[in-house]
Amino acid sequence: MKKRCWPALMLSLFACAAGAQTAATPAAPSPMYSGPGSYGGTVSGTDLMDVDLMFIGAHPDDDGGVGGILARYLLDGGYKGTVVTLTGGEGGGNATGRETGRALGLIREEEERRSLAMLGVNSPHFLGLRDFYFTLSAEETLAKWGGPAFVCDVVRLVRLRRPEVIVTMWPGPGTHGQHQMAARAATLAYATAGDPATCPEQLKEGLQPFTPLKLYYYPNSAADTTVSIPTDDVSRTARIRYADLKNIAQYNYRTQGWDTFSTLPAKTAGPETFMLVASRVATPAQETSLLTGALTPSGSSPAGVRLEVQPATYDIGAGQAAPVTVKLTNTTGKAMTSVMLALSAPVGWTVSAAPAAKDLQPGETASATFQVTAPSAAAAERSTLTGSYSAAQDGQAITGRAGNFVRPLPAVVATFAPTFDVAAYQDFARQTGTDWVIGSLPTRLALALGQKSPVGVTVTNRSNAAVSGKLDLKLPAGITLSGDTSYQLAAGQSKTLALQMEATSAALPAGRQSALLPVSLDTGSFADTANAYVLPTLTIPRLSKAPVIDGDLSDMQAGADGQIGPDDLWWKAKPDNAADASGKFKLGYDDTYLYVGMNVKDDVVSCNIAPDDIKAQLRSDAIGVTVDPSGSSKDTSTTMQAAAFPCTTAGFGARGFRDADANQGVMEETAPGMQVASKKVDGGYDIEFRLPWAAMPKVPKPGDTIGLNLVMYDGDQADARVGANISQSGLAWAAFSWGGKQALPYLWPRVTLGQ
Repeated sequence: MKKRCWPALMLSLFACAAGAQTAATPAAPSPMYSGPGSYGGTVSGTDLMDVDLMFIGAHPDDDGGVGGILARYLLDGGYKGTVVTLTGGEGGGNATGRETGRALGLIREEEERRSLAMLGVNSPHFLGLRDFYFTLSAEETLAKWGGPAFVCDVVRLVRLRRPEVIVTMWPGPGTHGQHQMAARAATLAYATAGDPATCPEQLKEGLQPFTPLKLYYYPNSAADTTVSIPTDDVSRTARIRYADLKNIAQYNYRTQGWDTFSTLPAKTAGPETFMLVASRVATPAQETSLLTGALTPSGSSPAGVRLEVQPATYDIGAGQAAPVTVKLTNTTGKAMTSVMLALSAPVGWTVSAAPAAKDLQPGETASATFQVTAPSAAAAERSTLTGSYSAAQDGQAITGRAGNFVRPLPAVVATFAPTFDVAAYQDFARQTGTDWVIGSLPTRLALALGQKSPVGVTVTNRSNAAVSGKLDLKLPAGITLSGDTSYQLAAGQSKTLALQMEATSAALPAGRQSALLPVSLDTGSFADTANAYVLPTLTIPRLSKAPVIDGDLSDMQAGADGQIGPDDLWWKAKPDNAADASGKFKLGYDDTYLYVGMNVKDDVVSCNIAPDDIKAQLRSDAIGVTVDPSGSSKDTSTTMQAAAFPCTTAGFGARGFRDADANQGVMEETAPGMQVASKKVDGGYDIEFRLPWAAMPKVPKPGDTIGLNLVMYDGDQADARVGANISQSGLAWAAFSWGGKQALPYLWPRVTLGQ
């Protein structure tokens, strides 16, 4: 893979020169020491630390997707592995006690140690980065972690522990921001740990550059999976199924409530799935093991033999020749003779002739650059190129193959302009040569109901001649388009068309207040898709008389109306009916406060939270109010996320707090002037909030539009243990799984403060 300059978020750490190449081979192991030492049978620090497999995650329990392969490869296979966890998980909940902050982090680290020890990992690592409130922002995570310097800590562990295979999480938007940054750090370490110019101060520590051989992600979707490892077969060491062993180990994650569902035997035994993102070794067309090519032979190709397919770029021009290099390095201790390199492409493509055969001594490299041409009418989609070699060694024929991807593009390409977070990930992926992964991440379009929302479409002319045309946009019922979709572009020119989309109530499915709908555009030879998020809108009145916060909603009648029903589901099980979980609410404001009143239908109101344990509303029946006073926040650090339990173990009477914003804690300490109150009523309860503008990062003015979501948490367990997490259903005014309801302010409903 060609080494590229990293995006801005890493520039302070990595400087790269044009055309620099990643180191081709790992450093040689330290000389053997035969004398006595404190390590017994281990003769050097390198021997002590060397592993075959490394998982890199953000929190204790992020290894939940690799428990089966750890047991398979370490306990039963005799390989060595480790887990690197960037934080202590102190920002998470605590289902077993009152500890928070660093105290909780220490408990969670111990839980992970005990879990991993059962799976064959006896020396995990914790980097000690801060686990703060729940976020979906990689950029916010980077800022909270003090910039990119932590990546060198990951590189250090890769150089010290020398894993041939690295497994990590999904690095793009759609998951926890800390997961994203852990995966990006792992990607950077895979790409650069073998380069002495990366984190050069580590060489003074006696570390040597080391180049891992394979990189896997947790797949973003089932379609991204390239290898599935079963868990329903039996571990010969533990004599139970891998799924059962994994559940026993993960029972240790009790602070996160995993003990409530980690049964024996396991209720399900699905495979663990992974996505091969990058490889420097020969791999089969269909993998059945993460170790193939790196630690075990790939067919007749010896383990560790380097074989790489390196396109100059992922995007190539349809009908235009593009260079692709196939490189083979003989990492064995024996000569390879009559070495032939070849490259194959999809049917209908053309590939230039292969070079003549040659011999390779141990440590030598052969490479050949082929010219690959896709047909002019080739589909603009990810296409596989397969490099291969054949040779003889010790009189035996050996051969191997490896794959990579290119995408042939037509003369005119049009794409929806992405949101800032999607754009940042796309930039990172391109800079790290993993841009073929981007295709699994559609652009997001936030459409406020009943309002014209701006939508950008970037049109690029990749040809050497002027072009003109008109875009064809396909929209679902209830969404209309305005703006000129025609384009005229000079050779090589790119232009963004400023369009507008408007969603009406006809776009909403029955019973829903929000919707997630696909939209697409077509140039005739190129198509792009996006996800349109239809958001509720409401204008709320400026109240002439402030309501009394006492749980009686009769003085909130002047407020604007809204509702949440069973179909507005973002979490777990759909309620049985409106009596099980639903709500009608009123919103109003004045110069000092935002007012929220809500009648909640709930046939079983749980009161299992102690009065002095007011945090983490997800645990029980609760109501959350998320407010973005600027209407333009990129993450929750500039928002207010208020919440309240309607009752506690002391009885009915709401207790309020802030959670998952930059100032968490009970309302008396984090939001002076905030009030909450509740009353038990037939079929549920009434609850009121008074939220002070002064406690928010910005004070809006009449006429401003803010972001505001209302979130319901329901747990129907009347006899629940005190403090237990009984979360059963989650509903929201705008309900888009984790992000839309809580952590992505641009997907919150739009509320205008009436004049």
